[in-house]
Amino acid sequence: MNCEHYPINLGCLFLGEAVLGINPQLGRLVTEEEALAHLKKCEESRLIHMIGRNKLDAQWLGVKPGEKLLSICNCDPCCCLWRIIPIITPKISRKIKKMTGVDVKLTDRCNGCGICTKGCCFLDAIHLINKKAFITKECRGCGRCVNICPNKAIELIINDARYVEKSIKKISEVIDIT
Repeated sequence: MNCEHYPINLGCLFLGEAVLGINPQLGRLVTEEEALAHLKKCEESRLIHMIGRNKLDAQWLGVKPGEKLLSICNCDPCCCLWRIIPIITPKISRKIKKMTGVDVKLTDRCNGCGICTKGCCFLDAIHLINKKAFITKECRGCGRCVNICPNKAIELIINDARYVEKSIKKISEVIDIT
């Protein structure tokens, strides 16, 4: 599959014991440094990192046990599976949660241009109301609207000084990445 906007090599990362079963034609093992450099390239390209355990990834990669696989998707608007979130059942879409300690906030710099409402949000969580952007409770804090706003009117705020520490602990409870 060819991506419309991004190099194909800016794809997902997979962590955990199950990666040892991934077909070498679909991916390769990398060092921690290579993984971090990959994530930095994805971030610089304005791709959005989404981390979680996706049963579908274990299926298409043909790896077991699925609970030993953790995905870091570098989501883009044309190829990412998660672009269908607004049309899938609420039971599934609710499984994607905003990380605790992160908020997306609209500032008074919003001039109502509407760029943030045109296909940038996977969840259609941002709308124009009275010529100003409005972020709904559906927002999962991905930050794509923050990156795309030409007026820097939307901010991603980490409101917990221990956010990184807590996130690492939460992820470590789910999967062993050592």
